[in-house]
Amino acid sequence: MQSSPLIHKMNMLKCIIVDDEQFSVDAIMKYINLTPNLDVIGVYTDPVNALQTISSDDDIDLLFMDIDMPWLSGLELAKALRSKTQKLVFTTAHSKYAFDAFEVEGDAFLLKPFTFGKFSTTINRLFPEKAASSTSATNTQMENDYFLVKSKEDDLAIVKIKYNEVIAFESLQNYVKIHLANNKTLVAYLTLKDVLQLLKFRPEFQQFHRAYIISTDCISQIKGNTIQMSDGLSFPVGDVYKEQFNNYLEDKLLLTSRKR
Repeated sequence: MQSSPLIHKMNMLKCIIVDDEQFSVDAIMKYINLTPNLDVIGVYTDPVNALQTISSDDDIDLLFMDIDMPWLSGLELAKALRSKTQKLVFTTAHSKYAFDAFEVEGDAFLLKPFTFGKFSTTINRLFPEKAASSTSATNTQMENDYFLVKSKEDDLAIVKIKYNEVIAFESLQNYVKIHLANNKTLVAYLTLKDVLQLLKFRPEFQQFHRAYIISTDCISQIKGNTIQMSDGLSFPVGDVYKEQFNNYLEDKLLLTSRKR
């Protein structure tokens, strides 16, 4: 029997994000969307507003807290909110705060910019009882190796597409052009938002430009700020996606440890 959406929602960990920088909020939100069993119930870019709004009735499982914020630091805010959340994770660009973070009973410390791998490992360590069910949910998604779309060029015929055949999704106003292996393309009546929802459990697909979602497995080469795909498609990394792109490089780029 398939579980109802209500039961699924009840089994999820309730998260709140407090960070004064919107791009940092967006990065955490993307990682949360890639992680089964996490549900965001509140986002605050103003720490004072968070202090005034978050109550003991919110039933928070996980609180992501920046430290260096205006008017009220995350360390000060944590003293007021620590008792209202099961786990407290500090997210900051400053390693100097690590000791202070644990002094106020922080459960984890993520140094920005952190990768999805570091984020996922931290969540699994803090909630080991959820890790197994998360893995099971992800595996279920991954077992479905294809999706169906209506092709605009084929009189809306339903076409089966395997994920490993996709090179990129390209936004074309009211449509999405799907770049496939063997120089094939297909146009579907979709938006990139629809595509992101479809790919939420497939971290090999990333968005580094407002008009493209790509399979990182199909990247041919990267020259400076330009990504070239295996079919010849190329585009520059968008300004708002640079942090996300740098996180990808940090996670994948092999560097020598030899001293120069």
